[in-house]
Amino acid sequence: MQKNAKTFSKEFVSRFRDFLMDYYGYKSYMDFLILPFLHKKTLMYLPIISYTDRTSDNVSDLIEIAKGSDYQIRALNFEYKDFKKDDPVTMRVDLENKTIDDVLKTFSTNTRKALKKATNKNLAYRCGNDDILINDFYKVYKNTLHNHGTPHFGKSFFYALREHFGEDVKFSCFYENEDVVGVSCTFYDKDFTLVQWLGVNPAYKKYGVGYLIYFNEIKNALKHNKKFSDFGRSGYESGTYEFKRRFRCEPIKIDIIQPKYENIYSKYSLASKIWRKLPDSVVEAIGPKLTKYLKDL
Repeated sequence: MQKNAKTFSKEFVSRFRDFLMDYYGYKSYMDFLILPFLHKKTLMYLPIISYTDRTSDNVSDLIEIAKGSDYQIRALNFEYKDFKKDDPVTMRVDLENKTIDDVLKTFSTNTRKALKKATNKNLAYRCGNDDILINDFYKVYKNTLHNHGTPHFGKSFFYALREHFGEDVKFSCFYENEDVVGVSCTFYDKDFTLVQWLGVNPAYKKYGVGYLIYFNEIKNALKHNKKFSDFGRSGYESGTYEFKRRFRCEPIKIDIIQPKYENIYSKYSLASKIWRKLPDSVVEAIGPKLTKYLKDL
């Protein structure tokens, strides 16, 4: 996996930066965006996406710029091997010079059985970024984040993403009749795809839709000749981490570099419990507004 160790391209990060400045009205300070919160400001390189175009051994210039300020930099650390519980990691499947059959052969017997069972449900599948797909994605996405105790982005956020990224952002939806069963939103960069958001309709959890989502992300990455598919951020040894491992994903450490160390999973545990108990109407009203100010999304 080391030979394909890649970050986002500088072009991708520039586009994402422009998108955030346009959508949220963020101001910039050199390479950073200024994230406002009451009287406090945080320099971010960059918020929201799991990591950036920097590796941990290539951020000294950013730290120098941010010296004396509150700041956060997300960078991949390919040398880190001594993983500990809750370390933020991104999970990747190596696809270089492989076919879908090659990938399938690496799965355990239980994973292949679960995938076959989910496939036998004969769910309809669509992938693209038209209005219908964005709307259907949003129905499941917002409820998934509420169930996880996390504020969600407004629907307009995803329409704006499409305007800035075009065919480099895609929405996938699985359907049973008129019901949206499972969804994902994926970025396409030069060498890889990143599954940034996904969700499963709780009423269909027993269908094993998660297996279909990730397997189709692998197929889409291969279709576009990508070297790997990235399934996004998880806490090391968490439930989502263990599920992604079923697809032979390997972890890469995400260093969240800031003046003071914080465990992002324990930091928000109480707030997440409270958020999950709020009624949908309150979450829908204030969640999208909050996302502008939260540095740890």
